[in-house]
Amino acid sequence: MEILEELNSKTSSDFAAIAIVVPISHQICWREAAGSLNEKYKNMRKKYGSGLVGAVARHGRIIIIDDSSANAEKRRLESPIMLAEQLQSAIAAPILLNNSIVGVLLVGSRNNRIYNEQDIQTITNLAGEIALLLDEENSKK
Repeated sequence: MEILEELNSKTSSDFAAIAIVVPISHQICWREAAGSLNEKYKNMRKKYGSGLVGAVARHGRIIIIDDSSANAEKRRLESPIMLAEQLQSAIAAPILLNNSIVGVLLVGSRNNRIYNEQDIQTITNLAGEIALLLDEENSKK
């Protein structure tokens, strides 16, 4: 997805991905990624509330894991996607549509870094754009 590649470029990140919330199974499934080391993400499933992406889907707020975060190393180890993609720093933002969480946008770096306010705003704005794209796609089905 070209939008994810642009996001990596704008935020100087290595990896960007979209996870979709599947309400029936209470799972989150990875759909698209840019900058992936492999395709392991395609087979990953996550329950609501567990790990980085699950917590974002459950609570509907941005979560940042970087060197400024408390327990950053522990939180990295609890995130299968961060382990599989060798991410040291990440931001996960909810993708909201009509006040419902339909997915999670994850952006990460394989180097230790701290995401600044401009990066956070860029990711938040893009999460909104992705929500509209997903809604448009669903209306065509």
